[in-house]
Amino acid sequence: MKTLSNSPLKWPSAGRSLGILVAVVAVLWLWLQLPDFYRAGHSASETGQWLTELVYNDWTALALMLGANVLVARYTTAPMWRLGHSIELQGMRGAFVFVLGMLFHLVVAGCGVAVLVLGSGWLETGA
Repeated sequence: MKTLSNSPLKWPSAGRSLGILVAVVAVLWLWLQLPDFYRAGHSASETGQWLTELVYNDWTALALMLGANVLVARYTTAPMWRLGHSIELQGMRGAFVFVLGMLFHLVVAGCGVAVLVLGSGWLETGA
C-alpha cells in the first residue's frame, strides 16, 4: 500500500498543459469553420442550413464556451496554479502557460457575455 509520504511529488508539465490549451482552441476554431467546410463541398441544402443554425445558435455557443473554459481550467490553469512560485523547477514555461490560460479565460468569458447580450436582444436597434 502506497502512502503519501512514500510517493514522490509530481509537478505538472507545462508542455502537456499547453498542448491541451492549443487543442481546445483548435476545436473551437474548427467548430466555427464547420458550416463553411460543409458548404464548400455541397450545394445549398437543408442540411447546410441546419448545420449553420446549430453552430451559430446562442445556447450551443454558450455550452461550447463553458465546456472549453472548464477543460482549460481543469487541465491547464489549475496545474500551473498549483505549480506556485517554484520557477526554478520549470523556468518561465509554467508562468507563460498560466498567463496564456488566464488570457483564454478572459477572452472566452468576454465572448460569452457578448453572446448573452446580443442573443437576448438587450442591444436592439430602433430602426
